[in-house]
Amino acid sequence: MQKTIIALATVFALGSTAAMAQQQQAQGNMAQQQQQTQEITEGMLVKFVSAMEEVQGVTEKYREKFQNAENQEEARGIQQSAQKEMIAAVEDAGLTPQEYNMIIQQAQNDEELRARLEELTSDS
Repeated sequence: MQKTIIALATVFALGSTAAMAQQQQAQGNMAQQQQQTQEITEGMLVKFVSAMEEVQGVTEKYREKFQNAENQEEARGIQQSAQKEMIAAVEDAGLTPQEYNMIIQQAQNDEELRARLEELTSDS
């Protein structure tokens, strides 16, 4: 289950990295450092699980389209559409894309956080 959580969540993180690169650069290093040390609340975790489920749905929706793309330009367009939907899903769940990615990053290194996410996903 742990690998599933990380794998599903990472789809968004990896997919949205390029889209958010310019935004993060504008925020500067100071804002990024604050994000990395932000405390993750129980409410954020609940929102994360909800967002992750929606992101997974978007991934499934676009997977076949992406695999069947006839050229790189079409694949890029499909990826951009998927990213927009994923970002909207995260925001609709009440998180920013940066908060979502921060939780993913911390879960990769924090066994206790991963265990809590596993509990929440098994409850939903």
